[in-house]
Amino acid sequence: MENFITGRAENYKTAVKCCSGEDASSVDSKDSMLEAGEYLERLSFWQRPRQRVDLEFNDVTYSVKLSRQEQKTIVHGVSGEFKSGELVAVLGPSGAGKSTLINILAGYRTKDANGQVLVNGVERNLRQFRKMSCYIMQDDVLLPHLTVMESMMVSANLHLRESLSLEEKERVINEILLNLGLTETADTRLNEISGGQRKRLAIALELVNNPPLIFLDEPTSGLDSSSAFQCISLMRTLAHGGRTVVCTIHQPSAKLFEMFDKLYILAEGNCLFQGTVQDLIPYLASEGLECPKYHNPADYKVASGEYGENVIPRLVKAWKAREEAETQKKSLTSSTSSSYDSRNMVVSILPNCNVKTSTDSIIHAASQTTQFLVLFKRAAQSIFRDRIFTHLRFVSTASVGLLIGLLYHGIGNDGSKVFNNTGCLFFSLLFLMFTSLMPTVLTFPMEKLVFIREHLNNWYSLKSYYLANTMADVPLQILFPVIYCTIVYFMTDQPNEGLRYTQFVAVTILTCLVAQSIGLLIGTVAPSLPTAVYVAPVTGIPVLLFSGFFVNFDTIPKYMQWLTYVSYARYSWEGTVVAIYGNKRGPLECKDRRCIFTNSEEVLASMDVEENALYLEGAKVYFDCLVLSLFFIILRLAAYLVLRYKVKSYH
Repeated sequence: MENFITGRAENYKTAVKCCSGEDASSVDSKDSMLEAGEYLERLSFWQRPRQRVDLEFNDVTYSVKLSRQEQKTIVHGVSGEFKSGELVAVLGPSGAGKSTLINILAGYRTKDANGQVLVNGVERNLRQFRKMSCYIMQDDVLLPHLTVMESMMVSANLHLRESLSLEEKERVINEILLNLGLTETADTRLNEISGGQRKRLAIALELVNNPPLIFLDEPTSGLDSSSAFQCISLMRTLAHGGRTVVCTIHQPSAKLFEMFDKLYILAEGNCLFQGTVQDLIPYLASEGLECPKYHNPADYKVASGEYGENVIPRLVKAWKAREEAETQKKSLTSSTSSSYDSRNMVVSILPNCNVKTSTDSIIHAASQTTQFLVLFKRAAQSIFRDRIFTHLRFVSTASVGLLIGLLYHGIGNDGSKVFNNTGCLFFSLLFLMFTSLMPTVLTFPMEKLVFIREHLNNWYSLKSYYLANTMADVPLQILFPVIYCTIVYFMTDQPNEGLRYTQFVAVTILTCLVAQSIGLLIGTVAPSLPTAVYVAPVTGIPVLLFSGFFVNFDTIPKYMQWLTYVSYARYSWEGTVVAIYGNKRGPLECKDRRCIFTNSEEVLASMDVEENALYLEGAKVYFDCLVLSLFFIILRLAAYLVLRYKVKSYH
């Protein structure tokens, strides 16, 4: 993999000189310049070198509130600089503040952070910064039902220019997969690939955009020594290709430790050292800390406090003194030279030299329509390939429908079995309600993590994602009620009228959509999957209690009657009862001598349902459908706003 860069070193250097605007005299010959231009033409988009993007941070502090009066500082005024072309490792024991610092520098955690972050010497613009950087988190949360190639194609369609042909996008993808050793797994689903392949795929998905700044949080976590070496080798190759690569790492082996260009060591939220790997041991020796011979420097646990409680404060003080001395030295020369460009831009080196473009033109973001279509296709693929929550739902819906149809066979028009029939109708609503609610509760928390990672890495907008995911599942929310209701309706011998059947199906479909919206809202609000799984059924209990099936409206205490108006199950139940027994259905058959009800009006009265409350014939069903539609819209909007708030909390 090292040959990917070193094998092209001469042309690479010549190309960089040519396109960075250096004097032609600095290039060996005209032939070399032509070779460099041809070389850049042959390079795919993601391989083209970029102008250096240096990241500098000064006096960064981060604190969290433990209580109203107690506050804990995790990062204590650290400073440093990460330069282009270097692979930087942020080291330190658990709780040192490594991930917190990376989150702050990557722009994922800025709310309670203080300090200054500079990009090429200019104050960071977070919106523009996100377009030139990517953050690969420790947990590789990927959609399991897509293949490697399909995931890469989604990234390409969202990141690359829409004018590029499918063949050109595939060429870029194939080159990335080849250099990352993922070609053989291109047609393998993500739930079947290894941990090391998942790590490399997470990196490959971001490389499509060719970011000049890459952050990684514990990229070797959970990997064996071979996969970890492959991962760090890849990071080193990317860094030496002109990118700035910063990663946190926990206790690397000696072999991995030597692969890093720079180290940034933290302990208790303070910086102990920043410099090259070769300078670490001499620096510690100068402070009276000798690393044992043949000992892995990464295992020399000075930062963990094993060599005394006073070691860390002493090293922090020594390093701050050295930083102050270097700052004074730099201030003396800053008036005569400047190493930064005055504009907050990213420069893409293209075959036509000396062309500078802003970050907006580099990112090649897709239009809202393209984003919607790509995300809708991805969501539909994930849904239809999910054997548990799609295939199993189909089988369970049909089988339960047959079971209910056999159990309540032929009772729909029997006046002596009205209570059995209403029990059948209510159970049908209950079954469809929870089969729509629970799958969303179980799947969306994982999808939410994927969304947050991709959205913050500037893949797509929140509107496109939310609309695509909402629309992708609607066909199933219509199909399953239709299958179930068709089986149950005709097997239980409900009125053989097209209008009643349509009204019954419409009410159940809207009930499923509302229940799914509640599951979406719970999955968005809940901090974890176990919490969401517990909360979802609990929230359904009061909704069902005030539906009107268990307790009539007049029986409910007056101070609690308002709860029936905010229970969507009430409108579902009323709409179902009116669809079956309303609209002047007429007399019922009495197959038993003890006929409880002889006409439909008596049934409605016993159920405390006023059909003509709106003084319009048959309008009750349409009113209930309208209210259910409003519940659907309000809940979907609430879930969108909560998701938007959660995204903004990262800003």
